[in-house]
Amino acid sequence: MNPLARRTAKLERAAHPDANSIAIIIRRIIDPDGDEVVRAVSGDQIVDRCADEAEDDFVERAKAEALARTERRPCRVLLLPEQALQ
Repeated sequence: MNPLARRTAKLERAAHPDANSIAIIIRRIIDPDGDEVVRAVSGDQIVDRCADEAEDDFVERAKAEALARTERRPCRVLLLPEQALQ
């Protein structure tokens, strides 16, 4: 990463310190019978894990659903070297 790209990324992080964070609480609930429920909570949204779903897949799905319910949208800015010098 060149110095200009590093500075640009640093300025973007400073302008939006929580832009990449989503508040999600993942709960693993086990009842006395031994049945397990894994649930992700983000605000008032609840996402339950499917029985055959891998844990990593569930976490990614919960993050995507939480992000989809916010007004923030992921974006990427590419600055070509000839544009940076103008």
